[in-house]
Amino acid sequence: MKKTSIILTILAIVIVSLTMCTEKEKDTTAPVIILEGGNPQYVAKDSVYVEPGYTANDDVDGDITDLVKIQDNIDIHTEGTYQRKYNVIDAAGNSAEEQTREVRVLIF
Repeated sequence: MKKTSIILTILAIVIVSLTMCTEKEKDTTAPVIILEGGNPQYVAKDSVYVEPGYTANDDVDGDITDLVKIQDNIDIHTEGTYQRKYNVIDAAGNSAEEQTREVRVLIF
């Protein structure tokens, strides 16, 4: 009877420990993207748009800047206002809050 009680106690401790470890390992925090430079950005028509920079960090994965996906439709040959969108997903599948930079193509 005593052996059974000891085994059940050990088993309960192992189950509780595994459950606690599993909960600690869950990553539910989204990464954060920070845009550098001004917003909006201004670029002369028919010139080259130079990205002022951005960073992406995650509480578990660290620096994930190299994973950022950028979507834009900037046409440097046409005067107008364009949107450049930045997003990233961490290893756990958490998506950052999308950041948007306005790019204004102007005739100077």
